[in-house]
Amino acid sequence: MTSTARYLPGTYTPDAGQYVCDCAAAHTWRIDMAGHLFPAFPPNCDAGAWRSVASSEFPRHQEPGPSA
Repeated sequence: MTSTARYLPGTYTPDAGQYVCDCAAAHTWRIDMAGHLFPAFPPNCDAGAWRSVASSEFPRHQEPGPSA
C-alpha cells in the first residue's frame, strides 16, 4: 500500500491538480499550474495537511449539451 503525500500550507505545489484537506469537511482546492503555494485552511478548519486527489475521486463538471 502506498502512502499519500501530505503538504502544509505555504509550501509549493508539486503538481497541478485537485487537493483536499484532511479534516472531516474535506475542503478542496484546485491548482492549474505547479509551483504555487498551498493556501491556508478555511476558517474553522482543523486540517493538518493538504493531499493530492485522483481525478476519479471527484466528478467533473459537465456543461449541458445543445438542446435538440
